[in-house]
Order: sequence, then structure tokens, then C-alpha cells
Amino acid sequence: MPSLVDSLGNFISSIFGAITAVLSSILAVFQSLVSAIWGIISTAFAAVGTMASGLAHTFEGLVKFLLSNIVVIGGIVAALFVYGAYQQRNGRPITAAPAKNKKVN
Repeated sequence: MPSLVDSLGNFISSIFGAITAVLSSILAVFQSLVSAIWGIISTAFAAVGTMASGLAHTFEGLVKFLLSNIVVIGGIVAALFVYGAYQQRNGRPITAAPAKNKKVN
């Protein structure tokens, strides 16, 4: 009889072991899904941060370029302004407005 009791105990123990293994597997699947979702969200935030950092570096480089070449850029803008004024006068040289004739008594 002891073998029957031992066998029954082993059977119940294996049933509980199988149930525990199934529940552990289900928990592991949910844990891996949550971990994957968290990884995706974390990667998205990292990508946004990297994009913002790259944009800031781009504007930093642009500002450095403009500040280091301000004299050249100013000269080009002034030349374009003078050329535009020249073109408005149909190619005639830019001169001061002629003085009005004064009445002499």
C-alpha cells in the first residue's frame, strides 16, 4: 500500500507542478510583452531626444557660420540693396535729387 500512497502523492505533486509551470509560462509571456512595449516606448523617446539634439547642433553650426561671416554677408546684402536701387531707376546712376531752381530778384 505504501507504493499506492506514494504514487498518488507524486501524481498530485506533478499536477500542481504542471499548473505552476503553465502559470509561470503565461506570466513570462506577459512579462516579455510588457518589456517589448516598454522598449519600443523607450526607443521612441530616445529617437525624439536624438532628433532634438541634432537639430540644436545644426542651428548651433548655422549661428556660428553666420557670426563668423557677418562682414561678408553684410557686404553681399548691401551690394544687393544698391543693385536693387539701381535697377529701380532703370539703369540710371543713383544721384542726389536735383535742387529746385531758386527765384532770383
